[in-house]
Amino acid sequence: MKNSKIIIGAGALLVGVCAAVVLTPALKTKPAASVQPVSSTAGDKAQPVASAGSDTVSTPSTQPAEDAVAASQKDIPLPEPGPQLAEVDPNEVINMWKVDDGNPTSEDGGVTAYNVQVDPTIVSSLQMGQTLEFEIPHLNQSYKAQLTSTHNQLDDVHVFKGKIENGSNVENVIVTRGEIETYVTVSTEQGVYTTRIDNKTGRSTVVSETDRLRTITNFNDALPAPEVPITPPQKDNG
Repeated sequence: MKNSKIIIGAGALLVGVCAAVVLTPALKTKPAASVQPVSSTAGDKAQPVASAGSDTVSTPSTQPAEDAVAASQKDIPLPEPGPQLAEVDPNEVINMWKVDDGNPTSEDGGVTAYNVQVDPTIVSSLQMGQTLEFEIPHLNQSYKAQLTSTHNQLDDVHVFKGKIENGSNVENVIVTRGEIETYVTVSTEQGVYTTRIDNKTGRSTVVSETDRLRTITNFNDALPAPEVPITPPQKDNG
């Protein structure tokens, strides 16, 4: 009886060993869940991840902001178009002013000024290519100059320049037109002459800046110094 129990126990042990041998290869050969590596480069951009239960990602609408910008642009006033200037005739010579025959002269700062009248439409329609004639009563002579250059300054100031025909390098004309007044400078070898024109009425005076400068340099307001007697030093005879 004792020997029978030993045989049965040995048989059970043998069965357990065989079962372990059979199951061990199955465990070793069972495939594990594979994890795919995620490749990433510096140039890749992050992809948005949709939340659970939603297939799309909503983006905020920019339509209200665009409508506000369009509405504000409608309120901006457009600049008024400038006057349409006539085409310049290269053969036309425009007389800039005429001396007032009824009241030809006046005084301006101690020098003689000639009263002239200007057509306001000439001032408002100045443009490059025009040939202007400037009468200088002081010299009883007229000068012609073609406007060959122009530029604008602040406060809607327009500057026109031109050389006097058949003149030297120092003889030229500068017309500076502002909103209220226009200044004209005629530089000749005999002197510099200026005018200040009222754009609305066209009234002006021609003044010789050379004569004005001469009155300033000849002005003498010095007081005579009293004479102080000076005794010459005496010689020491000792």
